[in-house]
Amino acid sequence: MSSTPFLRYAGIGVAALAIVGGAVYLLERGMAPPGEPTTASTAATNPKMPPAADEQAPPTAVQNDQLVSLTAQARRLAADGKFDEAEAALQKADTVYRGWSETEKARSEIAQMRTPEVQLKNQLERARLAIEHDDRATAEKALAEAERLNAQAPQIAELRQSLKEAEQKDVRRGNRVTELLTRMREDIARGDFAAADGDLNAAERIDLQDPAIRDARRELARAREAKQKEQQKN
Repeated sequence: MSSTPFLRYAGIGVAALAIVGGAVYLLERGMAPPGEPTTASTAATNPKMPPAADEQAPPTAVQNDQLVSLTAQARRLAADGKFDEAEAALQKADTVYRGWSETEKARSEIAQMRTPEVQLKNQLERARLAIEHDDRATAEKALAEAERLNAQAPQIAELRQSLKEAEQKDVRRGNRVTELLTRMREDIARGDFAAADGDLNAAERIDLQDPAIRDARRELARAREAKQKEQQKN
């Protein structure tokens, strides 16, 4: 048997195998899933992907209460001129929740309050309110601080005059209370308790908080009780 037909058939077989292998290779390339585009498509169509690691959740209810309390405390301290303590309160708020908008707002307000102009305005207003409420100690303290900030401010002289007038008014009021209590004791000595009550009530209308008036009220009650016991014996 000649070798020529055998070689012919062998060549045909090798060629057929090459064709089949190429077809399989091309089929696999055509069916293979795309790489990065598929991943990007999946991410784009998935609306429930977790937030980025650097996103901060909003404050909890407990944190919110703490933040409100601390920022309010900081504002009160700053209003009293205690700026370092106010900043300490804001730093505590930062440890509770960093970047809270109200904390930053309070910090900005307090920075403005620390300027000499705003401090002077606040001290003058504090002195004015203290004078209106007859709080001379607070008024004096506020005026002293205002003078430290700007001794030439014309409002200081005006408020000192108002404070002086208030003190004079207090002196006149105290003198009137003393006069009425003296008359009350004279009424008691005469046994005229109705008149004594009238004088004491008039003194209370002038200054109910005067401790001398409270003492006088007890004094009148003891005198009336003693008079009643004396009358019962007779």
